[in-house]
Amino acid sequence: MAKLVVVYDDTAKASGRIKNILGEKSFGNMIVKRQSMFSRIKQLMKKVKNVEIVHLKSIDSFDTSVFTSDTIFFHLLSSSAIMSPKDFTLLLEKLLYAKNNFVIKDDKTTYGAVFKNRASYDNFLKEYVTQNNLDYLQYDIINTNTFLDLSDYETLLMFISSGFDARYFNSLQGDAYTVTKRSKNKKKIKMEYNYYWLLPESMKNWMVMPYDYQETPEYASYTMERMPMTDIAIRWTHGAIDNEELRNILDKTFYFLNHRAKKHIEKSTYLKTQKSLYLDKVDKRMKEFKKLPEYKQIHQLIHTGTEFDSIDDIIKYYKDLFTKYTKKTKTPFISVIGHGDIFFANMLYSKELNLLRLIDPKGALKEDDLWTDPYYDIAKLSHSICGNYDFFNTGSYSIELDKSMQYHLSVHFDNTKAKAIFREYLAQNNYNYVLVRLYEASLFLSMLPLHIDNPHKVFGFILNAISILKEVEKNV
Repeated sequence: MAKLVVVYDDTAKASGRIKNILGEKSFGNMIVKRQSMFSRIKQLMKKVKNVEIVHLKSIDSFDTSVFTSDTIFFHLLSSSAIMSPKDFTLLLEKLLYAKNNFVIKDDKTTYGAVFKNRASYDNFLKEYVTQNNLDYLQYDIINTNTFLDLSDYETLLMFISSGFDARYFNSLQGDAYTVTKRSKNKKKIKMEYNYYWLLPESMKNWMVMPYDYQETPEYASYTMERMPMTDIAIRWTHGAIDNEELRNILDKTFYFLNHRAKKHIEKSTYLKTQKSLYLDKVDKRMKEFKKLPEYKQIHQLIHTGTEFDSIDDIIKYYKDLFTKYTKKTKTPFISVIGHGDIFFANMLYSKELNLLRLIDPKGALKEDDLWTDPYYDIAKLSHSICGNYDFFNTGSYSIELDKSMQYHLSVHFDNTKAKAIFREYLAQNNYNYVLVRLYEASLFLSMLPLHIDNPHKVFGFILNAISILKEVEKNV
């Protein structure tokens, strides 16, 4: 049997509106559900014998002479997203027996071409350098619905937004015009749905309106319009947002934060809310975390690879800093109507329209549930900008042992300038940066049991929280 080589053509550069989503990344390096598109196809191909993949980044650098003359080549454009893994592996198995050259396409798009031997593929490459597309090929056609064309903006928008890393207890479904959120946690879905209808009219225009609430014995759901824009996290983690656009996003966000409904409250009420959000919630989640089967292993990692003996020591460290800093920091006794979960994945933004819309609020069953501490939404925003939360969701981080046998966290992104810009906005709007980061650390700690479907990420959160607390300690 001949050998099949899939040449994954990742040479095309994104432009126009697609570049607004992917930045400088190629289609092959696009991250969807914590995995690059190239890694995804490479993993699928392991299921097929006698098939090899080449990640083609430059035509000039590809030497076909390392393959035998009877090798079959499948030249696949990286803008081709695999919709059916089963159909894709079946296609590869069939191509192993190719005796002619073929074009792989559907009714609209050419996704790749198959060449029966090395000589015919070499001839193709000579022409391809100048043609830079596959449409000129006059070969027999293999029609397939295996792929989606990501070079089409609307298709890319739907594909990449459908890859939103929903929590393991939620399910997102939809079509070209709507998104339906469904969960077994019926109370949470009900709260998210009710939130919009409890809001003052002046705040509703910032939200995507939910409708068609449904409840069954198994789950609850509501539907929203699919907006013609991605969430900010997708573009942020692809490096597609520059400093100027970040400022535009923060202008809109702080306008919302400054104009939301607020009221003065008694000091005792303020302190009660503060304790509930940043202390009691952490304690509650720690109890949940310790009951999980994964806890023992993570405890060992903390004990052997950090300066702390246990998660309890980290929590004590946090609480000591909380006590010291909140006592010396004066904040106005104000309550606001909060979103409750403002971070980049819950913020839809159009660069062209400078349009911001918020989704997936914490929720409310009654009007009193709308009110919260002004710092809470700011801390959530900080955990995207300063805490790199969205990069954990894409798997763009690593944990390694350093020379002192301590675990070291590296996030594959330099957010130094973004943090500086964020600090400017905090200062301009009278928010204390150190207090924001202290509260942000509590968010990473309280999220531990919620992300236990990925224990590696949970340990990353712990290391990240320690790093944030170290920064806070320097200022305290």
